[in-house]
Amino acid sequence: MLTRSLAVAVLALAAGFAVADDHPVIAAAKKELKHPDKPFAMWVSVTAKAGKEKELEQAFLECQKDTRKEKGCVAYDINGGKDRKYFFYEKWKNVDGLNEHVNAEHTKKLLAKFADLLDGEAKIEFLPTVGD
Repeated sequence: MLTRSLAVAVLALAAGFAVADDHPVIAAAKKELKHPDKPFAMWVSVTAKAGKEKELEQAFLECQKDTRKEKGCVAYDINGGKDRKYFFYEKWKNVDGLNEHVNAEHTKKLLAKFADLLDGEAKIEFLPTVGD
């Protein structure tokens, strides 16, 4: 799981730094996935700050519209809300597709809001697609 690296990435994006292949999320995906050229899923768990649940949902849904149009995106959904816990389910054709996503303006906009919306750090798990 990736937690501290995501926090660093969020701060870097918020500060306006360019994101390249060495983005912490991309580096972690390449490290954890045996075949970065194959489909995989990401399970991202977060806790919203008290009173920020609707704001988090809206920020994600705004990003979701453009993300689902990305050529590397297979699925991009949010689940939860119970006890301020949310789970983002993302499925990508490959790590290159995820790389395009983390460089997209709509993603940078979402990640920049995380500092004000999240209670604690996000946790990410990378899961290879079975059979691919």
